[in-house]
Amino acid sequence: MFKQLFLVLAAAICTVSASPVTSLNCGGTIYQIPSVQRNLAEGVRLQQLGQTIPSGDSGSAVYPHKYNDLDGLNLAKSCARQLWDFPLVKGAKAFGRFDHAGPDRVVFLETGVYCASITHIGASNPNGFALCRNV
Repeated sequence: MFKQLFLVLAAAICTVSASPVTSLNCGGTIYQIPSVQRNLAEGVRLQQLGQTIPSGDSGSAVYPHKYNDLDGLNLAKSCARQLWDFPLVKGAKAFGRFDHAGPDRVVFLETGVYCASITHIGASNPNGFALCRNV
């Protein structure tokens, strides 16, 4: 119980990042900093607990899951290790069990370091990703 509480608190206050957490434009959807931080914290919390949650989309996607950067996106050199992704959604709550994942993701290291936000919208390959832009 104490370990889980500690991980939740650590993920919630984690501000370490290889890239600064900023407001973003992901394929035309604007995310404010609190939304990015909220979804990042939840993805990190679940990953550190070794837990995943299913999306409500067709298929069997669960999050967070490993992200392999098959698109060769220009990520910070400190992010050249195993990456994880978690849906980036708007609103007062982070992505939750059986929610629609949508096209956007936060990408992070297992240590909780934020690396980037990415979107399927505008990607050069089907099911690929492109970087979201800072606004």
